[in-house]
Formats: sequence, C-alpha cells, structure tokens
Amino acid sequence: MNTNNIFLGLLIALSGLSAKSQELVRPVITGAPFLQVVPDARAGGMGETGVATLSDAFSQFHNPAKFLFAGEKASGVGLSYIPQFVGYANDVFHANVAYYQQLDERSALSGSLTYFSFGNVQVEEQMGNEIITQGSFVPNEMALDFSYSLKLKENFGMSVSARYIRSDITDNQSRTEVQLKTGNAVSADISGYYMSAPMESRENKWTLGFNLKNLGSKLKYADEAGFDYPLPTSLKLGGGYHIASGKNDVLSFYGEALKFLVPATDDQRNLPDNSAAGGWFSSFGDAPGGFSEEMKEVILSIGTEFNFNDNFKLRTGYITQSREKGYRNHITVGAGVAYDRFMFDFGYQAPIVNEVSFQQDKVLKFSLSFDLNARTTKNTMENTAEATAGIN
Repeated sequence: MNTNNIFLGLLIALSGLSAKSQELVRPVITGAPFLQVVPDARAGGMGETGVATLSDAFSQFHNPAKFLFAGEKASGVGLSYIPQFVGYANDVFHANVAYYQQLDERSALSGSLTYFSFGNVQVEEQMGNEIITQGSFVPNEMALDFSYSLKLKENFGMSVSARYIRSDITDNQSRTEVQLKTGNAVSADISGYYMSAPMESRENKWTLGFNLKNLGSKLKYADEAGFDYPLPTSLKLGGGYHIASGKNDVLSFYGEALKFLVPATDDQRNLPDNSAAGGWFSSFGDAPGGFSEEMKEVILSIGTEFNFNDNFKLRTGYITQSREKGYRNHITVGAGVAYDRFMFDFGYQAPIVNEVSFQQDKVLKFSLSFDLNARTTKNTMENTAEATAGIN
C-alpha cells in the first residue's frame, strides 16, 4: 500500500478537483483545501467575488478592511451553511460563523470560525480475501481567525489577520505504512480596501481591494518526509463600480482575479521540498510551462448585484479557471431578502459544461446575518441625507 498516494488522493478529493483527474496538468494541490471555499451565499451568487464588494457580515473571509466602511459603529454576526457534495455524500458540509465590531471611526475588530466535515468514513482493512471493518471516523477541518482593521486615510484602510488551522483527516492512522497525525498550522492575512466616496453618500463610487491570504506554516501529517503540504496561500485583486439609482437602489459590478502562491507540482503531482515562504516567491515562475502555465492557475470572477432599497437583492456572476489546473467554469445566481435587522441570502452555482466532477456539481449556499446596530446606521444615513438636503 502506498500511503503517500492514498493520502494525496484524499487531499485532491477534499479540494474538489475534477474527478476526471487525468485531464489535469500539474494541478494546484495544498493542505487544508477547505480554506479555499467561499462561505457565504452573497459572494456565491456573484461569481465568488468579495475582495472589493461592499461590506457585509462575511467580509472577514474576503477582506476584513471592508468593515471600516460599513457605516458608523457597525456591528453584526453572520452564519453560513453549504451542503458540499449533494448527491455524493449527504453528510458533507461546510459551516461558518463570523462577527465584526467597529471600535471607532478608524478601527474595527472581527473574527470567524469555519468548520468542514467530510462526513462519516468507514475504515476497512483487507485480511486475506476478506475486508474487515475497523470502525469509522469523521474527517474534519477547522479554522479560527481574528482581524484588526485600521483606516489609514479617509477612503483607504488595511487589515491584518491571524489564523489557527486544524486538519484532522487521518484519524491518526497507524495501520498504514507510516503513522499519520492531525495537521496543525498558523497563518496570517494582509488586506486593503479603497472606497472613492462614503458608504452613506448617494453617488456613484469605485471600490478596490486586495487580500494576501494564508501566509503561514505547512501542515504536517506525519513525521516522515513527503507528508507536509503548503496552505492555500493566495493573492486576490479586485475592483467594483456602484451606480446609485433611485432613492436607495444600487447597481454594482465586480471583477476579480485570484492567483495561488504555492509551488507547482511536477508531472507525477509531487510537490518540491520548499519552505513555506520559498513556495510563495517561487510560485510566480516555477511552472514547467513558463508564464503561460502560471496564468492558467488564475481564477477569474465577475459578478453583479442589484440592491432594491436595501430590502431585496438580485445577483449573478461567472467563474472560470483553466481546465488543466482545476477547471472552474460556472455561472452563479443568488438573491437576498432583508427583514428588520436580518438578512437571508441564497446562492446557487451550476456548471456551464456537463462533466462529472466535485467542483462542477451544482452547489447551494445559505447565509443568515444579523445587524447588531441597524438603528444607529439607519439614523446616520437619514441624518446625512437631511443635512445634504439642507445644504441644497
């Protein structure tokens, strides 16, 4: 039994790479692939755009610096749920809870907890001609992170995040060739956000954002060589344009690009023995196919959102990635409904081409957020509007 190959296969399955894996050429392979999963239904309905979108309760994942522009004394909590592989395993799911609080007009604190369950897995061992069930376990991964955001200028702010990751996908197996163990790692994010006009102003505005995510140690699943995997370190850049129409209606357009900063695999899908930091820098030029292959790793996303009076929202988007690196090729749709301080969002992702793969499956996302300071934010916007009317 080749434990390394079996373990690599599990990582590929967890990452959602194509089941038709023979079509992939040196795919992006990392540990803790659940960190790549966009948790919220709002972004899920807009082509998974999020680094430059307007702030919401799930900005902790996309760009915590957005909380600085959420409105005066903004505070809220969000819950999201994704039944990950419907039709394959009904007990596989991804869940996230997030919280944010503006401390003053220049700073904010936020955090989130993410949990991914791979469902119940039967552990079996072949003894002679018989297969003996040794029990079962639930592979799971979790991450806990906190962020501090600071407004550096009136229209620009940055955030730093710290994260702890735990990846228990081995059940500490000792029946294989090597003793596997739970992987642990820490990482950091650096993000920034620009908004050309105040959030509460009724004028067209630009937003720009970046997020350098999961800069951290490797996940080590065994003491032997060959069982340490880099985190899904990535750089995401994006922009948005927001058209104010009507009294409280806003039409937003977004475009974003994500590049993984992890070492390229060889033709046998082996990772080079780089340090974590070495992999970040080499990722811009280590692909055997040169610059053209590096660009195939980039995931491109576009999305749009129509906000009707802050009560009802319609969304759509598109995601694309090279067939050789992971093959993202989806259209997305979504909607959101607000009631009092609550916001319920639904997102749906579907493949454009009909091929069998985990990543290509139809994916549902559900989110519920609660604005803890809605009255203050609403009053601030009303006062701003009244002041503007008085000046005119």
